[in-house]
Amino acid sequence: MLFRKEKPKQKFKDIVKLIIIDNMHILAPLISGRENSEEYVEAITKGADKVILLQIIDRDFMNKTSAAMGEVMHFSTMMVELKKMIGKKRKPCDEITEWGHTIKKILSIALIQKIDKVVFVNQNNAFFKEILQELKKNKINYELVNVFEKKK
Repeated sequence: MLFRKEKPKQKFKDIVKLIIIDNMHILAPLISGRENSEEYVEAITKGADKVILLQIIDRDFMNKTSAAMGEVMHFSTMMVELKKMIGKKRKPCDEITEWGHTIKKILSIALIQKIDKVVFVNQNNAFFKEILQELKKNKINYELVNVFEKKK
């Protein structure tokens, strides 16, 4: 007669917790210009299964075409740097570039991509507070990361 060792049964709650932790999707909008820091990369990769970098080109903030091109080039360079930093942490990373209104784009990408959390570099301005209010109103989780400038 053979006796099989029975595996310990996992509770349903434990299984659900594992699924939630293992499938964390993070949206990282590049809006402050300071996202290519170690603190930010650590925050967006910690517990993440997938990171989505979002560059938004918002015409409302750009007066001239040359300003728009400079902004696009700056954030494109930052996105390349971030992808390298995230790659070192061995996390899958997608990038999305969108033209349009910042708040609407963050909300739509968060919903379409089934984002668990949006991570921002903390800022102190009225527009940023408006973004956070819209996220709260739409019940989208977010996290603020304080990034300190390095002294040269």
